[in-house]
Amino acid sequence: MMSIPEAFEKFRGNLEITETESQKASHRQQSIRKELETALDVEDTFLTGAYRRNTKTKPLADVDIMVVLKDTAYLDLHPHEVLEAVRKVLAPIYGEDRVCCDRRAVRVDFGVKLVDDLTGDVVSFDVVPGFAEEDHYLIPDDVLAEWIPTNPKVHAELATEANNAFSERWKPVVKMVKTWNRNHDHPIESSFLIEVMALKLLTGAWVGPYPLELRQFFTTAISAIAQRWPDPAHLGPDVSDMFDGQPGKLEAAQRALRAAEAVCTEAIRLERSGRTGGALAKWQELFGPLFVKS
Repeated sequence: MMSIPEAFEKFRGNLEITETESQKASHRQQSIRKELETALDVEDTFLTGAYRRNTKTKPLADVDIMVVLKDTAYLDLHPHEVLEAVRKVLAPIYGEDRVCCDRRAVRVDFGVKLVDDLTGDVVSFDVVPGFAEEDHYLIPDDVLAEWIPTNPKVHAELATEANNAFSERWKPVVKMVKTWNRNHDHPIESSFLIEVMALKLLTGAWVGPYPLELRQFFTTAISAIAQRWPDPAHLGPDVSDMFDGQPGKLEAAQRALRAAEAVCTEAIRLERSGRTGGALAKWQELFGPLFVKS
């Protein structure tokens, strides 16, 4: 049986993207790009989002690919029409039942069983069509029926700055909170919202250890999640807009955060009383199988 610090270091390592995973992600990105280039006028494609910011959790699902298109005439269309155009290119190759339109992307599911292991496979991609405009991109938003601006470079720079200021622990803590979110059926619907909140809630000097920092995040997030959280690049709509007019979603997220805080508090109490096994079990309850006890 490991000590609590040892278990958290192992957990941190389990959340790192391996070379094998990077290679598979790159290969599948190139395959998707090749298919799109045969049907659409593509200027560029690149991996982006949490994968590029190194805040992606595992297994690798919904890895973002930005597909920069040349034909700006698409901007005159409803965003759904452009998403549907991308879907029609990819569905015959990957399967009609595995390619679908989402709010801002076309999801490509590779049919890999979503399990909490370290096999290194890529479960799915989110293909985001966009257009370059000055120093940012315009991407579709089917819910708002608008083309919204975004700047993934700014998001990546802010994440790096926060990580450096937090003694290289900011990204690991964010990944741990995202792993909790996924392990509990995504009470916070947008994992990017967790990152945006962390830019404000995980600041100052690292005091550690991980259990105390995690409990502090959950404690503060209970009330903070009810605030409006704008795009940190000051371009697109609020990152927290999934709660607009949805008080039930907000209440469910706050209940989940309270429950997480309670588990953290109990795990810390068990550790302090010398019951390491019980504390490890509580942490595994919070994070799932990627948090190992031995």
